[in-house]
Amino acid sequence: MPTSTTDVLVVGAGPTGLTAANLLARQGVDFRLIDPKGGPVEESRAVVMHAKTLELLDKLGLAEEAVAAGQRTGAVMLYRDGRGVAEISFFEGGMDDRTPFPFALTHDQSLTERLLLRGLEGAGGRVDWGTELRELTPDGEGARALLRRPDGGEEVVRARWVVGADGAHSPVRHALGLGFAGETYEQTLFLADVELAWGLEHGRAYAEITPGGFLMYFSLRGEGRYRVVGTLPPEMAGATAIAPGEVQEVLDRQSGLRPTIAATHWTSVYRTHHRMARRFRVGRVFLAGDAAHIHSPAGGQGMNTGIGDAYNLGWKLALVATGQAHETLLDSYEAERMPFARAIVNGSDRAFRLLDTTDPRTQRLKLVGIPLLFEVLSRPPVLRRRLFWFLSQLWTTYRGSPVVAESGPVGRLPRAGDRAPFGAFESGPEAGTGIFDLLRGTGHHLLLFEGLKPDAAALDAAGEVIAGVFARYAAPVEVHRIEAAHRFLHERYGADVPTAILIRPDGHIAWRGDAADVVALKRYLDGVFVDREIRELAHPSPRHEHAAD
Repeated sequence: MPTSTTDVLVVGAGPTGLTAANLLARQGVDFRLIDPKGGPVEESRAVVMHAKTLELLDKLGLAEEAVAAGQRTGAVMLYRDGRGVAEISFFEGGMDDRTPFPFALTHDQSLTERLLLRGLEGAGGRVDWGTELRELTPDGEGARALLRRPDGGEEVVRARWVVGADGAHSPVRHALGLGFAGETYEQTLFLADVELAWGLEHGRAYAEITPGGFLMYFSLRGEGRYRVVGTLPPEMAGATAIAPGEVQEVLDRQSGLRPTIAATHWTSVYRTHHRMARRFRVGRVFLAGDAAHIHSPAGGQGMNTGIGDAYNLGWKLALVATGQAHETLLDSYEAERMPFARAIVNGSDRAFRLLDTTDPRTQRLKLVGIPLLFEVLSRPPVLRRRLFWFLSQLWTTYRGSPVVAESGPVGRLPRAGDRAPFGAFESGPEAGTGIFDLLRGTGHHLLLFEGLKPDAAALDAAGEVIAGVFARYAAPVEVHRIEAAHRFLHERYGADVPTAILIRPDGHIAWRGDAADVVALKRYLDGVFVDREIRELAHPSPRHEHAAD
């Protein structure tokens, strides 16, 4: 039987697996990406892409293309009995100085997968389509995988690490025996990609609450195109499919807006779940995305959380696989992503149960409470900002992670583990450009803030020492000096005194401390990065050997 070896085997080429592969390819990691399908999905499937995800794609150079191909949505309008209750507008919420993407983007999963695939191929990677994982046997050295190839033949792959990004029915998770605790919701949902004839403005999201459930309409790119998601009436709860005419019947019976479907492009019926694996890692095998957690569609968090998992794991695995970082870096994946995933699962569960309740008392609370909540949130900009912050996953933080640290006065914001804040330069040749422009790519960046009362000579000396320290390690770090003239950025980063802030490849703060405290910085780096000389002596780079045809 043909055999091959690789550093990383990624199972599943959906958005999660493709994101992980993009990071591995950009670092020159020897990997295989397999999927039993014949190519990217054709259906729209997951359509909502949030600001945090767009920030990650921007680091890969893919966000601009996504935004150009998608539909920006910056407002949600709530209706009850055909009457507009309240509108929450994020465009007017003052978020444009907090993120370069102050909106939700509707972007079909089929487009997202092709976007990530182009990024992967541009970095020299590829997908082995039509290749199925048949068996997985983990051991101390990684795992042995038995694959079935498109021609029906079998192949054995020895991988040092395995990433299971293979969906809710994950063969990788089953091989690990981890279980998938949770439950299936009773209600049956439908979704449909349609062209609607109605009088409402395109480019917004619309929600209707009904006694028996809900209806939501997400604007897709193309005038009149919408994704409709809602609850099927009880007499249709056992349906396994829904015809275009039946979608119109459901809208006629349940919608106070009475939209008319001009064309239908895709429909589906499904029951949703909330489940989570008890571990995201066993030895050298990892779970990410739907293989690790699934939840209700409330808030459109699913694909975004999977891409976040993949990015968090991908940069760490890339550094470890290429000998640039200690293997203990991988311990932080589960420590960082499990609490985040649990918060998403629990939060979306509570929201979905309220929206889709069948209990008469809770229905009354829903029909009165949700409109009241929308009215409250629609008024003060500060509340709109907080809601956007929550839905967009910009609140993501890894404080307390084993691979983040800070030195000097503790409590200055942002803290180690927090997302690096966005902000624009105020003067000079960079005026008007965002600080995230400096942070693109998949490497580490050190921001050396001069402080509001800089000592130029001391900063020059500190910068030279820091550059010398970084030169010792295998992983490259770009250093950017932020001049005192950029007061807004100093304030946003809490850097009133000379401060060094190390930014990870996923845009989170790895370390922060006084610029002169090079000893503390070196102590942190020693715990994460491998010495350049040790790496050159002790880490040969095995190359991928393809199985014989």
